[in-house]
Amino acid sequence: MKALAARLGVELVPIDTDEDGLVPAALAAAGPVRALYVQPTLHNPLGTTMPVRRREELAAVVARLDLPVIEDGIYTFLRDDVRPFAAFAPDRTVFADSLSKRVAPGLTAGFLVTPPAWTARLASSVRSGGWAASRFAVEAATRWIVTGTLAEVEAAKRRDAAARAAVVAEKLPGLRGDPASYHRWWELPERWRAELFTAAAARRGIALSPAAAFAVLPGHAPNAVRLAVSAPPVETLAAALDVLAGLASGSPDDLLAD
Repeated sequence: MKALAARLGVELVPIDTDEDGLVPAALAAAGPVRALYVQPTLHNPLGTTMPVRRREELAAVVARLDLPVIEDGIYTFLRDDVRPFAAFAPDRTVFADSLSKRVAPGLTAGFLVTPPAWTARLASSVRSGGWAASRFAVEAATRWIVTGTLAEVEAAKRRDAAARAAVVAEKLPGLRGDPASYHRWWELPERWRAELFTAAAARRGIALSPAAAFAVLPGHAPNAVRLAVSAPPVETLAAALDVLAGLASGSPDDLLAD
């Protein structure tokens, strides 16, 4: 989103969050904004999911401010028990999703669910931007949806996320993030800086993302890192988390002895 906004000349405005996600009062106090981009279910990088109460409060604020909303639903398949934000503000929310996370990165078929009054305008925008799925992606997606294969893959990924969540909870208890998420947010001990911790982990073959990679404003990133736990085998993940736990329990001064 940061790269896309920069390419289109769109100014991004950061909005405060808490353990329940975006804070509606912070949006109301942010000054004039033209639209809201929100990832209410399994936020990346924070891993949080907005409860129903927060979605209702946010829907009331965007209605009062008359804001269009872009809901990024790319990870919603991991929480099939949560209604999208679009259900709370259907007349002003565009729901965007893709099969690249649900199935595989190579299946580049995405879709928008739009308020009826906006459908023609958004379809024209998609066409003029040259955004089109390949014929193979559309055919594969259609067949897998119709035959139930997609539902089976989603269920398998939910089981996989639960297994990984159990490993994370055992190895690094207390990290921020919905147990169904493939991401965790780790606010580091004060003795560590995020960039230094990321570099130390990289020397041990573990890739992390420092908070600065996600911050809208330079120099305003929290001292935290994001863990992406979906890619390695579970055994490799467990071993990597052990390494990270040991690293965090030590001091940056220990690096001098390496």
